[in-house]
Amino acid sequence: MRKPLLTREEKKAIPFVLPGVLVTALLIIYPLIYVIVMSFSENGIGQSGFAGLTNYVRLFHNPQFTRAVSNTLVWTAYTVVISFLLGFVMALLIHAKGIMMKGLWRSLLFIAWIIPGVVKATAWKWLFTTDGGMMNHLLMSMHLISSPVPWLTSPAWAKTALIIVQIWATAPYVMLMMTAGLQQLPRDLYESADLDGASGLQKILHITLPMLKDVSFICLLMLLVWAINEFALIWTMTSGGQNTTTLSLLIYNQFKVLNLNAASASAVMQLIVSMVFAVLYTRLVLKEERA
Repeated sequence: MRKPLLTREEKKAIPFVLPGVLVTALLIIYPLIYVIVMSFSENGIGQSGFAGLTNYVRLFHNPQFTRAVSNTLVWTAYTVVISFLLGFVMALLIHAKGIMMKGLWRSLLFIAWIIPGVVKATAWKWLFTTDGGMMNHLLMSMHLISSPVPWLTSPAWAKTALIIVQIWATAPYVMLMMTAGLQQLPRDLYESADLDGASGLQKILHITLPMLKDVSFICLLMLLVWAINEFALIWTMTSGGQNTTTLSLLIYNQFKVLNLNAASASAVMQLIVSMVFAVLYTRLVLKEERA
């Protein structure tokens, strides 16, 4: 006797699951398939024939695409690593004994993450203004610089300014996640480490980080996704100028001039880059767990 494809309980669950599946298909799966089809088509609506890899060949020969990929990799590497380390350090400081009003400090730091992207980008753009900006005024009053820094009008400084703002905006998320994880760690492990004479750094490396592996995985994966797909912050502060164009801005610029096939090909490449980062990191974590 053949086993039924779905059990009675599973059949009863279909009406409850079906709306979510339909919404997911409508908002995610269909647009994704449509963009992929457009990237292999000869025109913007994908109805004039198959173009093969023509759009991708043109994309790889476009110097703007090479610069966008390079900028995206640099931007992602700096923001993800520094945001994670800074957020972890903030979590350790807030979780330390003797810190009063821990909830207040967490709330104040978390404000940087919940502020809408355009709002914080506009505020930081004003702070980084070369003439009359608060950042240059503060640094000059502290005698750390002798002349105003061209934060948003120089390629080197523009990237630095964007990275600073992204770190400021995303590190509080890591702090909150890590703080929640630290509160669940058993104290007896640290007491045993104290009896063995372990230093603070040794306890962090051999107890805290291994115990927070799952939380760290989520934080790093989210930071990767946010960094690769960030648009509002970069567009508001530099509009992609001063060699700060990333893949997200390149897609927007191509779409703005109705070059839909190139924009679709760029979007597919951005998806591939995101998936490569996610798959490599996931396989690394799973490999460590098996080991």
